[in-house]
Amino acid sequence: MNYKKIIYCVASAALMLTIGGCAMNTKDTVTVSNETAVVKPANIYDSEDAAVVVKKDTESKTIQLQNISSSRRYTLGYDGATSVFDKHDEAMSMQQLKEGSVVTVRFYKPDKSLSYIKENESALSIPNISNYDLDLKNGKISVGGQSYSLSKSVVVSSNGKETDPLELNAMDVLSIWGYQDRIYGINVEKGHGYLRLQNEDYFVNGWVDVGDKVIRKIEEDMLLVVPEGSYNAMVSNKGSSAMQQIDFARNEEMVWDLGNVEITVVQTGKIIFTLTPATAKLAIDGREVNTSKPVELQYGLHSMRITAEGYDTVAQYIKVAEPTANISVELEKSAEPETKDTEQKPAETKPEDDEDEDNGTVSKKYETRKPESEDDEDDDDDKDEEKADTKKSSENSDEVVSSKEQYKVYIDAPEDVEAYLDGSYIGLTPVSFPKTAGNYVITLRKTGYQTRSYTLQIDSEKKDVNYSFTDLVEREE
Repeated sequence: MNYKKIIYCVASAALMLTIGGCAMNTKDTVTVSNETAVVKPANIYDSEDAAVVVKKDTESKTIQLQNISSSRRYTLGYDGATSVFDKHDEAMSMQQLKEGSVVTVRFYKPDKSLSYIKENESALSIPNISNYDLDLKNGKISVGGQSYSLSKSVVVSSNGKETDPLELNAMDVLSIWGYQDRIYGINVEKGHGYLRLQNEDYFVNGWVDVGDKVIRKIEEDMLLVVPEGSYNAMVSNKGSSAMQQIDFARNEEMVWDLGNVEITVVQTGKIIFTLTPATAKLAIDGREVNTSKPVELQYGLHSMRITAEGYDTVAQYIKVAEPTANISVELEKSAEPETKDTEQKPAETKPEDDEDEDNGTVSKKYETRKPESEDDEDDDDDKDEEKADTKKSSENSDEVVSSKEQYKVYIDAPEDVEAYLDGSYIGLTPVSFPKTAGNYVITLRKTGYQTRSYTLQIDSEKKDVNYSFTDLVEREE
């Protein structure tokens, strides 16, 4: 019995000591206690918001957000107690949260701390799109036949950094987020790099093909915009060719020295063409050929044009890379009869993904401008005069302004950098080129600086257009 009393007394003494200790703490200890009292408990918040992720800083553990309705930007801090979820309420890391995504956030205003962030389950989310039509002039993007408006303050991110919407290229792979029919965020999943050909003299006026994604006639001093990733690049001229696999990094320039490549000997393949209707006429590289027997063509790329009265004209490239092949083309009936006055020549675009394989030889379909070597009785004097003024005309050209009333597009800044129009060198900035309605890609380059390209949509208004871009960023050593 006495033993139990002793234990009770010891316990009571300990309790009293603890309580008494709080009352008898020093001044410093009281201050610490007061500070602890104002710190919010975990997961407490006083504000909730729908926002777009602008950027994250994993070193400082901060995240910048943009309010959906007001476009106001603010930065919040996060820590290990911050809850991060995907739209299915599955836990995820802050690193997995993509810039450009629409999220719901809960935060505590007094100390700007993020308590909770989740991918907004009500938001529109379309990942990894490559087949889209981006119309920055009218603030639209079309995906799968559905058109969406771009918010005036749309956030565009590439490699974790905010970028200008004009730097988006048609070959980029994008993810987009928004509400209903309005897009608030874009993330570049796969971007683009650049290819420069060196010692290309032998192949000038031949063709360069990068993974069937970029096909261009070779000229001196080109700088091509190419998709990010690993692709087989091929150059060909007069039946001889060379090939090399090249890894293209985003925003990086690769140089392919053609002076060191192994060139194959001239080879030819025989192509059997089957055309529907049977009255269709076939021209290869601008010359009409007889399809009643196999057509012998040198290895490489060739332009093909098929016409028939009452049918839509087909213009595409074919790649000859095997001894024999069969190519079948069925023309579609025209909605209205074609005439020489109304027939439009196809404009150069990136190749479609469709491919026809027959007897081991691949035929790729492209909409393209004719090669310069192709004869065409429809070329007019205005186009000849324009070619004398510039090395390159617009892709997807809708209208050519008369040479007597020629307006220009001026690239004013940054100054003293190399400018390329759709891959062709046009001079050092400030520089200009004749104005033609359509889409252009302007690439700016300077040794020691990061190369940048911009997609321009030029209208047909009868006035000059001026563009000034931000200074190029110096490369990190």
